[in-house]
Amino acid sequence: MSFLSGIKGRHFTRRMSKVKPTITRRKYVMSPNTISLMDQVDVTNGAHILYYFSNHDAYIKNAASFLINGLIQDEHVVLIDSESNYHEIIEALAARVGSEAMERIHYVNHAEFYYEHGMLLVTDVMNNFARLFTPLQQDLRAIRSWGHVPWDEDAKIEEQLITYEHRCDASVQNARMVGVCAYNANIIPAHVQNEMLRFHEYFMTDDSLAPSMFYGDTKRSVIFPSPAVHMEMQSEMDLYKQKLDFAHAVSHEVRNPLTVIRAYAMLMLSPRGELGEDHRRKLQAIVDYVDVIDHEIAHIINTEQLLSTDTLWQKEAVSVKPLLDEVLDMMSTKARTQGVECQALIEVQEAQIYGSSIGFKLIVSNLISNAIKYSHEGSSVSVQAALRDGMLLLDIRDHGVGMTNEQLEKLFRKYEKMNTDKSGQGIGLFMVKKLTDHFEGRIEVKSELHAGTEVHVELPLL
Repeated sequence: MSFLSGIKGRHFTRRMSKVKPTITRRKYVMSPNTISLMDQVDVTNGAHILYYFSNHDAYIKNAASFLINGLIQDEHVVLIDSESNYHEIIEALAARVGSEAMERIHYVNHAEFYYEHGMLLVTDVMNNFARLFTPLQQDLRAIRSWGHVPWDEDAKIEEQLITYEHRCDASVQNARMVGVCAYNANIIPAHVQNEMLRFHEYFMTDDSLAPSMFYGDTKRSVIFPSPAVHMEMQSEMDLYKQKLDFAHAVSHEVRNPLTVIRAYAMLMLSPRGELGEDHRRKLQAIVDYVDVIDHEIAHIINTEQLLSTDTLWQKEAVSVKPLLDEVLDMMSTKARTQGVECQALIEVQEAQIYGSSIGFKLIVSNLISNAIKYSHEGSSVSVQAALRDGMLLLDIRDHGVGMTNEQLEKLFRKYEKMNTDKSGQGIGLFMVKKLTDHFEGRIEVKSELHAGTEVHVELPLL
């Protein structure tokens, strides 16, 4: 069956007949440079997005969300997918939009669009592309297209597919539309995945979106909403508030490429890959380092928020063990990246304290993080938690660089750093002391230069 006959056939009459004859000529206001992809996230007008999905349910949700935003904005919405996926997506849409809106979806079976004559041929697909989208371009409405490209194991498809995506990128830009090309990440070879990134401005996974680092046009990028857009800076804003805004801005810029790096490493670590143990160890190190950096970013932001937001100081009953387990899991990764062994002995059963979850985690994570940071490679850090006389006892010990008496005296001052050779804001231990006092506890630090440091914390139990 040809693509055109498919449009006129039984499966497509209701949904595809509108492509040519029913275009309504109304005037729509469009940004010349950007188009809304989803709530509070804009992309360049003419964006070509490469989506590698790993989870089917996530794929359906992402497709439905993409289409809903187009329908809400009264755009032309095109879906190129399998019949089974189409029905699942429509079912997901049914709870969000009315039947009248869903009638505006232009649906095409992806096998007929990409494999019109039983194989993927660039000329055929580009002809189908022109027949489908040229009539829609006559309107002033924006166009968004979601295309699920089926993968054929035949090796001959690779050259055709890459050529098609190259030409498609130019066509999407010329059409001033947003186009998503979706591929199953579980079956697409890694070398093809990397090659595809050269012809897509954006790279998407099941839970993230970022600019493609391999795309030629580096001037075009995702436009993220800035906090400055939603609130005006007050003239009396102090240096600390400016640091908070800066931390938030940096987190967006740093986390996006980190997401891509981690996604690549995880793809290469998948069971389908044929890697030696040494390569797997190095890839796992990449994943570990990304996780550590992401944790540090979140840690900075949470710390800054605690100092500037009163509501985060509200206290309630907090279970200790789940929070300790969460922090230790992350700190073990951090220790592994620095060649330090993290040893833990946790004996707290169902103990609870009167405080806040985020505050308790900041106390523990700051202390363990410092112990790791100031340890020598090949050494160990010990963490012990126990209950005694109605108190939670925490002991963190390292065998690292240690401190002088002068450094100990300045330990809990804001922005004071123990060691200028190590990175950090010098705010962590100030926060630890502030939170410990707030939880009606106490903290004691013993240290000897070149011998290590021991920190003892006591917090009252409920």
